[in-house]
Amino acid sequence: MAEALWTGVAEAYARSFAGLCAGAIPAVLDGLPKGGRLLDVGCGTGELVRAARGAGADAIGVEPDPAMAAMAGTALDDDVVVAGLPDLPLAESGFDAVTANFVLNHVDDPRAGARELARVAAPGAVVRATIWGSTPPPQAVMWNGLLDSVGAVRPPVPRLPPSRDFDRSAHGLAGILAEAGLAVTAAGTRAWTWRVPAHDLWTGLTSVGSFGVLWRAQSAAVQARLRSAYDALEPRLAFDVECVLVEARVPRS
Repeated sequence: MAEALWTGVAEAYARSFAGLCAGAIPAVLDGLPKGGRLLDVGCGTGELVRAARGAGADAIGVEPDPAMAAMAGTALDDDVVVAGLPDLPLAESGFDAVTANFVLNHVDDPRAGARELARVAAPGAVVRATIWGSTPPPQAVMWNGLLDSVGAVRPPVPRLPPSRDFDRSAHGLAGILAEAGLAVTAAGTRAWTWRVPAHDLWTGLTSVGSFGVLWRAQSAAVQARLRSAYDALEPRLAFDVECVLVEARVPRS
């Protein structure tokens, strides 16, 4: 259910929220061993793989959405395997580093996903994962304010059942990685400013994830009022955002 929100929106995502998620890439890659094999799970547009290669890693990506995988493959001039958590068609213990940049918060079974990250990582390998925390990010606060101002309806947004969900915090993410058998070595947050042209953000807000669910639930009249309210904002928007970043290692036997 969670993954379905991100299917078929590759172009819209690339224009909008891909730039948001890319803000975490420097922190995700910082200090990783050079020259090692790196797997980026849920690679999206391929930006993290590209940056990792630029830093000297032998990096590849996998991506569950075929359109997104094709886009990443074109950007990387390389094949991107169409696959997602928790079923990666890769041998165990094959990578010196495994990254999952804003992935475990979008899969149907986060704990199974964490176990799969651990499975494909070699003994001593680094696993790094990011998620959005439980506090609504500023772009969501802005969007919710506009929805309220035009009298938008609020349909239920698909959510994980409590038995599968986890606390969206450094403690919560560290917890599911530890449950997967990994030794957590760092858990905290990273912050940056995301600047995005208003027309690109609009594309994402009306298409991608739970934002798209809300947009599609509105009548044509409400959509028109929402567009007018949005157009009154600055042509280029800036949001101070923060994510959770956790690092863990595969214990050596």
